[in-house]
Amino acid sequence: MHTITDDGTRLFISRIGDRDCPPLILSHGTFSNQRSCTPLARHLAALGWQCWLFDWRGHGSSAMPRHPYNFETIAGQDVVAILRAVEEECAPQRPFWLGHSGGGLIASLWLARQGADCSRLAGLLLLAAQASSTGRPWWPQWQIRLMSMLLPLRQQISPRWATVASEAESSLLLRQWCRWNLRGAIRSADGFDYQAALGQQSLPVLALAGGGDCFISPPDGCRHLLQSFASHDKRFVLCDRAHGFLEDYSHDRLLLSKNAKNEIWPLLANWLEQHAALSRAPAQAAARQHQAGEQATRPGSRLLSNFDSG
Repeated sequence: MHTITDDGTRLFISRIGDRDCPPLILSHGTFSNQRSCTPLARHLAALGWQCWLFDWRGHGSSAMPRHPYNFETIAGQDVVAILRAVEEECAPQRPFWLGHSGGGLIASLWLARQGADCSRLAGLLLLAAQASSTGRPWWPQWQIRLMSMLLPLRQQISPRWATVASEAESSLLLRQWCRWNLRGAIRSADGFDYQAALGQQSLPVLALAGGGDCFISPPDGCRHLLQSFASHDKRFVLCDRAHGFLEDYSHDRLLLSKNAKNEIWPLLANWLEQHAALSRAPAQAAARQHQAGEQATRPGSRLLSNFDSG
């Protein structure tokens, strides 16, 4: 199935699981598409979750937009469109959001732009998500600085740049990631401080970081993003041998690996089970969802077809 963003970009969406189950949106990160989240989605669907997956603009089966895009574009357009589509199908149940790397970052950016205590998401799970780490040794930081100087030479960056990648990536988006990490702060071009704004959001958050993730999402950056939330119910888990895990998880293996299936996926499933009741929306959230549904009736905003992919 597909949905259309407010700027006219067609996004590909899949659903796995029983439509009566609580909804969970899973989002991939950079250089990837929804297939990276499909194994986890099938696992969670078997445990009683209605899993929604989507391809970012310019990724997988989604359309390439007319104009260059960055993280803020995806947060302001793609996140809005997928959330609206899921609300149309699942209201009054509220979805949870599970994002790997940039998939967690875009949800955080979207939340930061909402009013205080936004209740449209029941909870947030962040896997190796960050963009403000300053804890790297000098060599990786120098690599990021070099990347930021070379990226303007191309509009799209080949997946050959990344160790495990299936999609080309927006140069503008990667330049933004480099800038945030070099400055140690997630701020828009006009000075909006995303992490400061997250101090208005109090939804439950689980953040996982890989002990072997030294370049893309070092643990200090993941912890910093989590600490930005005002939530009383927030938990940080460092997934490494020192904390009882089977390995020092790298960026990709935290999501997709045999060990992740055996110990990371159950951790995520347990957290979701403990918070599942939050999917049943309170009156205030239901009213907001109803309003969002009415807005979604404008041309081009609804799901274009419906089918279950699993």
